[in-house]
Amino acid sequence: MRSQTRIRLPLCVILASAALLSGLGTISAQEKKTAKPQPASRAKEPAASIVVGTVASERGTTGAIPIYYEPGKTTPLKKVHLDLDFVSNSVKFDKAEKGVAAQVQDYDLKVTAQELPPDDKKILHTRLSVDVAVTDPSKSLPQGLLAFLNFKVPEDAKPFSIAINPVTTSAEDVSSKPAEIAAEAGKLIVSIPDAPLAGCFFFSH
Repeated sequence: MRSQTRIRLPLCVILASAALLSGLGTISAQEKKTAKPQPASRAKEPAASIVVGTVASERGTTGAIPIYYEPGKTTPLKKVHLDLDFVSNSVKFDKAEKGVAAQVQDYDLKVTAQELPPDDKKILHTRLSVDVAVTDPSKSLPQGLLAFLNFKVPEDAKPFSIAINPVTTSAEDVSSKPAEIAAEAGKLIVSIPDAPLAGCFFFSH
């Protein structure tokens, strides 16, 4: 058998190595204690949101598109403005009515319609300007169903789905400062009984 050769290190070298390893462990522990987690970058959240609903109607009736309001967590709003565009070859805007949210806190509702010039495909568009503001400046807009937008559907209308698209939005908080507000598009869908959905015409621009 071969004799095993053992290498003996001086005691000072062993003690120095142990001290170095102990020091590294201490530094690592201190770094863990002092290191602060970096907050994840978040996009600025809007102060509130508006949702334009989707409704199915029949020919010769009125399609009532709801507008819902969801306030933000920290910034109450007293006024919102919304411009909506829709293809108006087959359907026309009639009038607007307040929703049930007015029973919680009253507000003024004003909606005006402006017909835009036809595009290069001779498709007509209409722009609705929707303004909602509390009557009492010390109050804020209530959460919930703010309004109904009524559209007249002709008797001879073909099956179609028309998008009600938000194009511009603006708002003011209770201190009269500008606030950001998000908006989600809705649709008016007209179907004919027993007509296949595949035959519908869809206008989304």
